[in-house]
Amino acid sequence: PLQHKGLDEHDQLEPLDEENLDPESFDLVAPAEKVIKQYSLETRSELLFSTEHLKEIFRDPDFLLQFMGFMNTYRQASCSILIYYMDAVKALKAINYSNAIAESLEPISGFDFTVTSVTKTDNTELEEKARLAFDALVREDLPAYITHSYIQTVSLSIQRRITGTLPSHLREASEGLAEVFCLTDPSRPDNPIVFASEEFHRTTQYGMSYVLGRNCRFLQGPKTNPFSVRRIREKIEAGQEHCEVILNYRRDGSPFMNLLMCAPLCDSRGTIRYFIGAQVDVSGLVKECSGMDSLRCLANKSEPSETPENGKVREEELPRDELQDLSQMFNLEELDTVRRWGGRMRKENQDEAKYGNYIDGNWSKPRVLISSGSPDANTEYGGLSHGAGRLSGIYENYLLVRPCPSLRILFASPSLRIPGILQSPFMAKIRGSNRVREGLIQALADGRGVTAKVKWASKTDLEGRNRWIHCTPLIGSNGAIGVWMVVIVDDEASVLPSRRFKMAPPVDPKFGQSIPTYQQNEAGSLHDCALINGDRDASVKGGRSSTGSHDEMDGSGSPYSLRIE
Repeated sequence: PLQHKGLDEHDQLEPLDEENLDPESFDLVAPAEKVIKQYSLETRSELLFSTEHLKEIFRDPDFLLQFMGFMNTYRQASCSILIYYMDAVKALKAINYSNAIAESLEPISGFDFTVTSVTKTDNTELEEKARLAFDALVREDLPAYITHSYIQTVSLSIQRRITGTLPSHLREASEGLAEVFCLTDPSRPDNPIVFASEEFHRTTQYGMSYVLGRNCRFLQGPKTNPFSVRRIREKIEAGQEHCEVILNYRRDGSPFMNLLMCAPLCDSRGTIRYFIGAQVDVSGLVKECSGMDSLRCLANKSEPSETPENGKVREEELPRDELQDLSQMFNLEELDTVRRWGGRMRKENQDEAKYGNYIDGNWSKPRVLISSGSPDANTEYGGLSHGAGRLSGIYENYLLVRPCPSLRILFASPSLRIPGILQSPFMAKIRGSNRVREGLIQALADGRGVTAKVKWASKTDLEGRNRWIHCTPLIGSNGAIGVWMVVIVDDEASVLPSRRFKMAPPVDPKFGQSIPTYQQNEAGSLHDCALINGDRDASVKGGRSSTGSHDEMDGSGSPYSLRIE
């Protein structure tokens, strides 16, 4: 449910049952101290936009991945401050790790200089810069992330509400959805409301006589986020559309979470004449933490229930060390450096790696299955179990490809060894959807074995035909990938004998009511059109040459279609 109305389910004001009532009691309803703490939308709103919420997102890798994906897609201008913050935190964790090592140094008998402890290193300036960067993310980017999440849910609900496909149990909780609007006139002082829908009055509880002629700020209250107000004001002054989740208040003082979407209305000359504002009450989404698992986790910690989970230890309560905290901040390049060079100064580690200890190498990664019909390009896969990709004639078609980032073909089976294939880019052979290509590249870059259904291109078929590729990494002595073995298997459905058709070539515009006879060398014939389009071996059904007269063609040999054998 998008909306939340009436008393909370824990606000128990029903009369007490006399069967369970003490005869000497004067209570009419349950005493307040026995009632579970009442839910507060204002408190949840502060939690939603709080620093602790973003910290919760950064604590969980899944939450952080979603947040960073949103930033890369919709907030690219803010990615620089995100990277700045993460690098600053990484530097601080490196300092903490160095301090931990220094504190673990023990005095050595006979060496007086080891007796005194090492002064702890700190960097207050860096800590302040990291805090300011994080505050900027909380202030500007966290609200945008929250707004984007709620827009996805609301958009689907509006579509279902309009089409009548919204489930019956959600209709009442979504009353008035897609019907709460107001229109303002920026040419008048203070940009007042000049029109408002009935649902606007019903939602806000303000009558028409009060609303019209006033700025929308009367909906603000004591817990309204001032940064949200500033962003809305700046966007309106700039004449730009904007979406914002903001805490507003009804006339009776009750709060509601408002998903506000406003946009300028321009005339034929591009002059802004009015602003349209659409409001959706999303208090129910905030209360249930719908689509916001990070908020749910934070709410469970901040608002503990009466029956906590016994025996369950939270991740932050587990023992941690400084190296673990630092290693979590490493990017892929740094992780690769640690994997390749870590422990080089300790001989025993080299010996273990030399004799087959590849636990940290590329041995335990599950295989990936990528199919154009699969909604998820990263499905873990155990092997080829379907008929279309069965490994008959397995070594007939194969390639050996350099690992990323090169991905150049080094060797090919005799069946694939055509001029120019060696040292050519492997991905140049892959056609089809971008999702499949990107999923394949990502799997190869991650060092994960991958099986994919692709469009395999050739010089005679640039569009490509369906084939399965089965890529397996071959690992070197140091645990790194040396080369990829790529086995190529034909898709059974694509090798069945069948006729293919191509779209008809252009027809001479003069062709019409009269049917002239075209000579072999006359421009504009079907044969010339076919040659122009690259179909030199094309023939018209029935075996009749296109250089003959149209009087000789039967009805199935229409000049508007050309059949390719």
